Amino acid sequence: MQNYRLLNATLYVTLEPCVMCAGAMVHSRIRRLVYGAADEKTGAVGSLVDILRHPGMNHQVEIVSGVLAEECAATLSNFFRMRREQKKALKLAQRAGKDPQ
Repeated sequence: MQNYRLLNATLYVTLEPCVMCAGAMVHSRIRRLVYGAADEKTGAVGSLVDILRHPGMNHQVEIVSGVLAEECAATLSNFFRMRREQKKALKLAQRAGKDPQ
């Protein structure tokens, strides 16, 4: 690649990017963003703010949203539920003086 600019790249993600990620996409000149689930809390591609379509940006990113949105939301929800369960099990094991493995 030998360059930080990703002029013909398409970025596929499950969750709507945050402000920092959206800024990185503009900086690296990502051509296209495809994402699944909207992020009402921190989404920076239309949910909370719209960084990529802001007229002051020096690069515009093509956006495709809502691709497999329900599946992406379920995947994220399941992942974070699993992480909470793992942390809870670890705390319980530490209190009992046992190794959770």
